[in-house]
Amino acid sequence: MKTLMIASLVAGLGLTACASAVASDEPAGPAAHPPASRACFFSHQINGWRDNGSTRENVVYLDVGANDVYRLDTFGPCNDIDTALTIGVQTRGGDAICDGLDVTLIVSSPTGPYRCPVSKITKLTPDEIKALSGRKRH
Repeated sequence: MKTLMIASLVAGLGLTACASAVASDEPAGPAAHPPASRACFFSHQINGWRDNGSTRENVVYLDVGANDVYRLDTFGPCNDIDTALTIGVQTRGGDAICDGLDVTLIVSSPTGPYRCPVSKITKLTPDEIKALSGRKRH
């Protein structure tokens, strides 16, 4: 009985989401057209990353395109980010990354991958990029 109720609730929520998307003049989903007020990028534009160069492990910097760097703050410490050779990103709702809820970092480690949910994304200024101390990795 609970399974059927949950399925009905999920289906009802899906219909509500579809109805509100149809009623809106804006395109549905962040991948359609990222809002101009937020700095967005696409996951396929990421070409490197770095940690913050200190023991505080809940900040990662992504190198995007030719000149941009984005700071990603995670909800808590992201285990092994300072020693990881590779990281990945898992996006939700398309390829556009505009908000912390759009992406989760996947960090490889000897004990298996860690999932690090992102709470906040900030595009760095050119001066902030010059001041970075972490080493760039690909």
